[in-house]
This record gives sequence, structure tokens and C-alpha cells, in this order.
Amino acid sequence: TYDKALDRAFASIDLKDYTPSYVPEGCKGIFGKSIKQLLLTVPNILRGMYYGKDSMQQYVKDTNALLEHCHSHRYPDDKAFVEVYDELTKTYEAVVPQVGGLISGLISKALLHRIFRNCEGTEDNLINLSMDLNGNPTSEMGHLMVRLASCPEIQETRTSDEFLKKLKEGSFSQEFTSIYSDYLKRFGCRGAREIDVATPRMSEKQDELFDTLKQIDVKNNQIINVRERRDKAYQELLSLAREIGKEKSFVHHASVMQGVLGYREHPKYMLVVVTDACRRHALQVAKGFVAKGRLENEDQIFSLTMDQISNAQKDEAIDLLSLVRANLKPVEDVRHVKNWPVLIDSRGKIIRGKREITEDEKNKEGLLIGDPISPGAGVVRGRAKVLMDPYEKPLEAGEILVARFTEPSWTPLFINAGGVIMEIGGPMQHGAIIAREYGIPCVSGIDNATKLVKDGDLLELDGSAGTVQIIRDDCDMNVVSSGSK
Repeated sequence: TYDKALDRAFASIDLKDYTPSYVPEGCKGIFGKSIKQLLLTVPNILRGMYYGKDSMQQYVKDTNALLEHCHSHRYPDDKAFVEVYDELTKTYEAVVPQVGGLISGLISKALLHRIFRNCEGTEDNLINLSMDLNGNPTSEMGHLMVRLASCPEIQETRTSDEFLKKLKEGSFSQEFTSIYSDYLKRFGCRGAREIDVATPRMSEKQDELFDTLKQIDVKNNQIINVRERRDKAYQELLSLAREIGKEKSFVHHASVMQGVLGYREHPKYMLVVVTDACRRHALQVAKGFVAKGRLENEDQIFSLTMDQISNAQKDEAIDLLSLVRANLKPVEDVRHVKNWPVLIDSRGKIIRGKREITEDEKNKEGLLIGDPISPGAGVVRGRAKVLMDPYEKPLEAGEILVARFTEPSWTPLFINAGGVIMEIGGPMQHGAIIAREYGIPCVSGIDNATKLVKDGDLLELDGSAGTVQIIRDDCDMNVVSSGSK
């Protein structure tokens, strides 16, 4: 797998013990469905291989149209929720195969590594070259946040209450209002657990958005630094390409990768856009249910299934509160579980892998050993800031973020972060992707990192080796190694 913690867990068991003697009902026909989906993508893959970065034009055009529709279109309150969902998801599913054109970016990335395969010391530059790519919605969101944070309207406004009041009165400049509206249109749909339709969006919590913007160091942040590192990497690789007679090939493939590969995150972003549109319609319907006394509050609609909502829109005799209570019972049964295990089988057995560590590592005081998932700018030192929630307390510029895990609502914090440490997640987890995109060193797979590291601890983080050294006088541990038992 992409996750080393899962690799270690799977290595500790015999997978033959889990091979069924029959094909489960839910798996029947899955191979045929996968082939059908792949065939829809093939023409776009071929187009990408032939046209390179120009192959994404239709995808960009269609997704922009879908974004505009989701942002501005309001469905009638009495339209069945399941119909709205089906309409939006069908449009989304028709657009997504067009992203197959990014295959040209993947090919160019592979060929760039091939060009420099015999050149020592180029790996970090090749990683830096793939940061801050065009079309990456997370990168674009970061740039727009820094731009907003730099505006006098943010710099000179002291509190979120004052900001919201001025925003409502329309007393901000037209230029700022235009930039801010564009941000909400494109990224107001994002937030914590953003794939979950029940989760509030950034556009619904603009006081928190303001607080986040106020925390950004507009003169020294990762958005500025990542562009500088990428440009430096490009120039160094270009110089080396000239020496080995590969300048023309390097320039071409670097251009294709820069223009196309950033779209690899875009389908997920568009899924969030669609989810937000579904959420807004659900809340419209819920408002009517609350007005009629069928629900106690609007959020309860997210404890109903789509069919239950649609049926209730047609039949006012349906007791929605009883359905809510029944639906929530399984959730209540496990509400006491705070930290779910990495791997658990159908028999309830928790499976843990074992990390191999050397004697030197065992005996080194204050050493935390995890998995390297983003080399960033190499070894960095900084003060720790332990967060269980992205809005718990400010992350100052250069501080090292320590979290159990991160997801999209944490993205603004990465702008200030000097490094990132997580307890769970592999190279494809949100925190790892954003860390690489912003050029931040990141280590994951450190069990109990949020308890072992304290606010203010001086840390030395090596994103390439996957190690964290706690540098403090009161260090009372010998080794702390994730997964070692």
C-alpha cells in the first residue's frame, strides 16, 4: 500500500486466512464495472499523450461550468433531494473521465526522473519541481488566502465581529469584495471532513475564516517560499540538463508537468463542490421540516437517508424524529471510541505492525521515529504547536504543527508551518500531499505524537529520514518509536 503503517500491519498476518471461499454479493460484477470506467477514460488518456498540457482544456471548461452551476443555481424547495443528488452526481461523473489527460503529466514526471537517473543529488530538486503546480485547487486556495491576508481590509480589521459587520454593511473596497467573493465562490465549499455532506463549510463560518487570515504571516510563509524553491530547483536542473545534453527535453517535460499534473487533485475538489451543493439543498428542505415541527433543528436532516428525505417531502405523515433516533443508534454505540485503530478485521481483532529500530535509535534520548512522507527543505528546527483541532489556537510562522492527522480544513495552517508531524496517514493522506505541495518537511506514523510532544518543545525534524528529535532539558524518555512494541 501507500501507507507504511498498513504495510507493517499486513506483513504481520497471513492474508490467506482472510480469502473468502465465495464472491461476496457486493463484489459481484466489480471487475466489469472497473473496466467500463477505465474505457471511458482511455480516449482522454490518448488525447493527453498526444496533446500534452492542451488536453486539459475541455476538462477545465466543463468543471468551471459545473462550479458556476453549483454556486449559483437554487433548486425548488420541493424538488426531491435524491433527484438533486442524482442530477449533480451524473454531471460530475460525466466530467471526471476527462481528467485522464493528466497522464501526459505523469509521463513527463517519469521522464524527468529518467533524464537525471545517473545524476547524484537531484532527487530533492525533482520533488521541489513538482510543487505548486498549475491547476492544483489547494495551491490556488493558498495563494488566494495570502492575497486576502495582505489586503488592508484584513490587516486593519481587529476582530471577526468587526469584519462581519463591515462585510454586511458593504463598507469594504470593491477590489477586496471582488477577491473575497471569488474566494467564497471557489473555496467556500471546503472545510473539515468536507466529503461529509453534514459538515459545515467555510462559507458558513466566515468568522473562523477571518481569524485564519489574520494568522497568516504575509511576509514570510510557505506560499512565498515554495515558489522560490521551485524556481531555484528549475534553474539548477536546467543547468545540469545543459551539461548532459538534455536541455530541450527537460524544458518540454517540465512545462508539461507544470501545466497538467496539478489537476490530479481536481476531481476530488469538484466532488466537494457537488457535495456542498447537495448540502445547501438539504438545508433548504430541512428549513421547511423545522417550520412544520417535523425536525427540531436543520442539522437533523443529515441523520436521515436520501430516500427518507425524499419520501418525507411527499408524505407529511412520516415521523422524521423517530427515524433520526433509529439512524443515530449505531453511532451512539461507538461514540466513546476516540482513536480508531489503523486496521481492524471483521472479527474485531485489532492488527498492529511492528517497526524495526536499531539499538542506536533505541538508546537515543528524545528520538521519535516515523515515516518520511515529504522531504521539504530538508532538516528544520522549530517550536512545536500541538493541535487537535485546526482552530484550537494560532499556529505562528515557523512553528512545527503536531496533529493526529489533518484534512482540508487544516490547509490554511500549512501556510505558516515550518514542518508537520502526524500520528497517522501515508504519502497520499491530505497532510502529506499539502506538505509536498508547499515544500514543507513532514513525518507521519508517530504513535501518540500529540501526547509525547508538548507545546513549545524545540524539535528537529528530518522529512527525508522520517525522524523527529525533541530538544529539551526536561526530556524524560529514551526512545519513542511509533509502532515498536
